[in-house]
Amino acid sequence: MTTKLDVRVGREAAYTVVTLVGELDVISADGLRAALGKLLLEERVRLIVDATELTFCDSMGLRMLLEYADRATRAGGYMRLAGVRGVFRRILTVTGLHAAFPLYDTVAEAVAADAPN
Repeated sequence: MTTKLDVRVGREAAYTVVTLVGELDVISADGLRAALGKLLLEERVRLIVDATELTFCDSMGLRMLLEYADRATRAGGYMRLAGVRGVFRRILTVTGLHAAFPLYDTVAEAVAADAPN
């Protein structure tokens, strides 16, 4: 069985958007791990993960997101999740992991969280 996860990275001046399309699981996780690792090496630590088109996420995917959120935070940044819907939102809520990530309906809202009031 193969699963497909497309990882798209958009670098802006103040933040980086990582868009996930498809399924994030033990089989497809390596591409995301490589992308997030590279971003942290580049000191791109203000990360917004756009999960609008994420159709599935298993425990390995959750663990990896938590690991890289922690690494980004320790480096002085953050990981925010945008577009979390359906089963993925339910999993985050039921497990209590929604508290580990700031959740936003859209990437624009996640970006606006940095704007001064």
